[in-house]
Amino acid sequence: MAKRDTRSRQAAEIELYLRQVARPAQKGQEPNDRRYDRDVERQLRKLSPEALDALLNEER
Repeated sequence: MAKRDTRSRQAAEIELYLRQVARPAQKGQEPNDRRYDRDVERQLRKLSPEALDALLNEER
């Protein structure tokens, strides 16, 4: 896969992860009922802040 395609796919996965994690808790529901991809979470922790910023602010 081309490097640009890989970076675009990573950016899309991160955006999805952030939307899933950031949604507000449902009233009367368990606050930790959110399902998200643990692999993306691990990837985010490995990225440097500069790399994450470049990935999220990349022109599409």
